[in-house]
Amino acid sequence: MGLQKKLKGRIIILLLSGWSVLTYAQEKVEHKKTQITFIYPLGIHGVNAVNYTNNASFNLLVGLNGGVNGFEFGGLVNYNKGDVRGFQFGGLANVNTGSTQGIQISGITNIANQDSRGVQMGLTNIVSGEYKGLQLGLFNYTKRLNGVQFGLINVADSISGGTPIGLINIIKNGYKTVEVSGGETLLANASFKFGVREFYTILKTGYSRFGDENVYSAGLGFGSLFSFAKRHGISLELSGNNILYNGKWKGLNILSKLDLNFQYALDDKFKIVAGPSFNTYITDQKVDGKFGTLNIPYTIFEDSNDERMISAWIGFNLGVALEL
Repeated sequence: MGLQKKLKGRIIILLLSGWSVLTYAQEKVEHKKTQITFIYPLGIHGVNAVNYTNNASFNLLVGLNGGVNGFEFGGLVNYNKGDVRGFQFGGLANVNTGSTQGIQISGITNIANQDSRGVQMGLTNIVSGEYKGLQLGLFNYTKRLNGVQFGLINVADSISGGTPIGLINIIKNGYKTVEVSGGETLLANASFKFGVREFYTILKTGYSRFGDENVYSAGLGFGSLFSFAKRHGISLELSGNNILYNGKWKGLNILSKLDLNFQYALDDKFKIVAGPSFNTYITDQKVDGKFGTLNIPYTIFEDSNDERMISAWIGFNLGVALEL
């Protein structure tokens, strides 16, 4: 009995020791100066490539490595299971499961699964944690932005500092406002604004009358809101609005607006909005032999020829806004 207990005890100790060694071996990452891979695991380090962090990494097609502390080039894909520091170029993609500090450039996508900083340049850039730096691509995403996103579509859960700049900026905890207003030309307007206060996108629609016909507008713009007191702020907005006369969308019929609006907050959500607007209208549409499908009160500039008319004037906006 005593012998059996001793044997069992020694077997348990050996198993525990073996597990400890195995665990240590899996977590241990060694540093190497250079590695070259054709396509994983056909490379200098073979199937053990994930156990090495390299100062210089060259992957002719696809490389799977432990990390980079210097430079990495991949003909197609660079994949690192650890942290990356330095410069990384991938013909198609750079994918790092650890943090990334430095510059990532790829033909399609850059992915970092942890908090990162530096520059990402690709068609899509994705960071699962906080990103400090610049994301430049058609689609940019980070869980928390502390820098600048510049692209067609920018998405972030929250912003701790910095600004997304793009056609569409979707910020989960960002700026969202619905505004209803009127002016001297477009009598009724409805706008939805989303992004951050420093830079937001505006989707607009409007209604007016010209003669006996209805006039509608559909527009897109950008704006920025500056708060200088608890209840006071000023917004600067630029938009382009396509004018539809009698339900027809054809030719050149565009109203451009630069609005400078003063905002007074009645409470945390509800605001009164008012201010001047600089308007430029260009059209090739004619009604009864005359250019234009808007009632323009006066002009400070006007130029026309046989094909089109351009006019400019200063108008006003008056409305209310509800911050969501």
